[in-house]
Amino acid sequence: MSIDAMDNIETEIGTSEVETDAAAASQVTGSTDGNERYDAPIRDVLTRLGYLSQDQVAKVQAHAAERGLDFDQAALELGFITTDDLDRAREQLINSLALQNIARRPVSDELVVLSDPGSVRAESIRMLRTSVIAQHIKNGRRGLAVVATADGHGCSWVAANLAVALSQVGFKILLIDANMRSPRQDQIFGLDPNAPGLSSFLSLQVARPERVVNANVLPGLALITAGPPTSRPQELLSGNRFRDGVNTLLREYDLVIFDTPAANTSADALNVGAGAAYALVVGRANHSFYKDINTLTDQLAAARCAVVGAVLNEF
Repeated sequence: MSIDAMDNIETEIGTSEVETDAAAASQVTGSTDGNERYDAPIRDVLTRLGYLSQDQVAKVQAHAAERGLDFDQAALELGFITTDDLDRAREQLINSLALQNIARRPVSDELVVLSDPGSVRAESIRMLRTSVIAQHIKNGRRGLAVVATADGHGCSWVAANLAVALSQVGFKILLIDANMRSPRQDQIFGLDPNAPGLSSFLSLQVARPERVVNANVLPGLALITAGPPTSRPQELLSGNRFRDGVNTLLREYDLVIFDTPAANTSADALNVGAGAAYALVVGRANHSFYKDINTLTDQLAAARCAVVGAVLNEF
């Protein structure tokens, strides 16, 4: 399947059909001015590890305000910390805030890169991985929404297998189930669907996005489930809290992949795409209409989300 104005990420995959409160939040996040809410945790970890003195912290804060930078980037620019220092601090921050001791079931056989690594489907995912690395990650892009025009096109399957495949070659990946209408990633990865997830953070039940991360569900792969059911997913995904949370998480991972609901049923995928900034369109052979996909790419462009490629599922 070829779509105009895309990068060259394009592949075909043969597969079977699968498809606390606000007060507490205020206490944890601190100030509501600028990026202070999201800079405070990494600042505190860098200080606790001895990488920054209190005098340096003050200088970094002043430099960040003057240059419009995040705290960690300002510290790097001033030469007070190294990229290795920052990586160690980020890892400690994620592990300390992530969900711990979550009861888990075995992962699903739908993860063909694990259950059937020699299959044509697994090899197609690895080909897609190669394209994503070459044309997306190496260009410094950290967000990718996986979108489809309709249900049953394999959007969740592609997102899950691509996330696992990227983690297998050493990338630090976060997969977010942003389909709060009909979530699938908790089933695929054997997690509790009612445990804290994206809906918990967006509805102010959890203060920070890191606190709904399931760290190391597989080596190198973290996951945020959709969370408990909510009656207002579009409202939650349209708010500043979603965009601010996404910006925080994008700084912590090599790539954040978003699973999204079908674009023909709601505007959720467009809101998620706007937060991720880039999208991968999934179509189903003999079911997807070229006109629908063109319409979706136009809608994503209007939402300031660049479509970087397409995947065609063959059932």
